[in-house]
Amino acid sequence: MKLRYLFMINLFFAIFFGASCSLFPRWVFQLYGLAVDDAARWVTRLVGGSILGFATLMWFGRQTASVEARRAIALALLVQDAIGCIASIAMQLTGKVDALDGEARQVRGTIRRGRSQRKAVGVLDSRALWPMG
Repeated sequence: MKLRYLFMINLFFAIFFGASCSLFPRWVFQLYGLAVDDAARWVTRLVGGSILGFATLMWFGRQTASVEARRAIALALLVQDAIGCIASIAMQLTGKVDALDGEARQVRGTIRRGRSQRKAVGVLDSRALWPMG
């Protein structure tokens, strides 16, 4: 894979996560089911700014002709991604943070509410009316 393509793929992810952390830190915390306080929001915004800095580096690095500069950028991305991966795995193994835990709870709650409302009003399951569909 050419480094230009690697930079572009990483650029899109960096823009998404950097903007999310910088502009919507509460939403990011809700994805992981974490409690939000002022210090955590502040640090999340700082991290988002750092990620957007990497996005800028990738944007300009994809057009450079210098092989040494591209290698340095690729090494920086490797270090950043490796540390992020190790930190994420360590947090998952502690059991204190579960990726998408808040979203999964919302989906399960919506399903339960829908089932209880159908039972309360006596709505039949569609499979009972149309066994072929």
